[in-house]
Amino acid sequence: MYIKDDAFASYKLLRREFEKIGYNVSEEFIKDRCFVTFISPTGRKWKTSVSQIAYPFNSQRIKNVSINKEIAYEFAQKSGVSIPFTYHISETNEITPKEIADLLGRYGKLIVKPADSSLSRGLTLNIQSPDRLLAAIVCARAISSTVLIQEQVEGEEIRFVVINGKVAAALLRRTPRIVGDGVSTVAELINKENDERKPLNFEYITYPLLSKIIIEPSLMADDTLLPSGEVLELSRATMIRNGASVYNVLDQVHPSYIESIEKLVAQLGAKFIVVDIFFKDFTSHQQDHNYWFIEFNTSPVLKLFYGCRDGKMFDIVPSLVNIIDKWLHKST
Repeated sequence: MYIKDDAFASYKLLRREFEKIGYNVSEEFIKDRCFVTFISPTGRKWKTSVSQIAYPFNSQRIKNVSINKEIAYEFAQKSGVSIPFTYHISETNEITPKEIADLLGRYGKLIVKPADSSLSRGLTLNIQSPDRLLAAIVCARAISSTVLIQEQVEGEEIRFVVINGKVAAALLRRTPRIVGDGVSTVAELINKENDERKPLNFEYITYPLLSKIIIEPSLMADDTLLPSGEVLELSRATMIRNGASVYNVLDQVHPSYIESIEKLVAQLGAKFIVVDIFFKDFTSHQQDHNYWFIEFNTSPVLKLFYGCRDGKMFDIVPSLVNIIDKWLHKST
């Protein structure tokens, strides 16, 4: 079973917590979109779309920076945070064959993404040929008029949760992988991994079993003996539905990165935001070419925080509800 398909999970989690503190909740449909109004015991109200939560304490400027990756990369770079090399293609310009050859020659692997999308829509990875690059640009342009071409950096992705200026959790989104024990084949290790996944059935998230749909089909019958301690990455997916695993590694991240992320968010002025960072080694001291900013997100999927495979769930919803309640009742 894949990750449970509930587009309204974030809303349901928030609603349950608001009702605990006496809020009334009303829903209405406007042009086929569901909107919800949370009404406090004192009559204060907050209205938002159910499918895309818009938190009231984040300004439009913060939302714009979050939505537009082009602006976000510029902001992060000016704030002293490392970003991948990024080449911008606007609606009115095209990339030349020479520029394509130069980029592929310099970086080897590229990725293409729309400038303003989420949930990996329009994203293409592992681009190593001109034809595939051009096809990826067409795919991204179906989502956004502005397209970003980036060097594909290697490492692991961590989602940092920043609430009231402090990093409160760090969710490592680990690609699907197995670790050799010196006696088991690749296929046997995949079966063992699937046995460990079977109990991972949370309220809104179920970890899928690794299968021919998720990973390279030949791996399912691979009789290669994997040496003890050797890691075999089965795909580059960072979404649970595609085989990734989530762990809360806040206690393992080097403090220098925590400090930089809190400084970055302070300059943005967001009370609640997530920051996605790519790392080669998140346990070592901060240095260039070891980490890269990926994106901001002011409306992350909340169920992810309750799907940590290591059991270190981050109970994010009460914190959010507390901030919203205080914001609604602040003096004017």
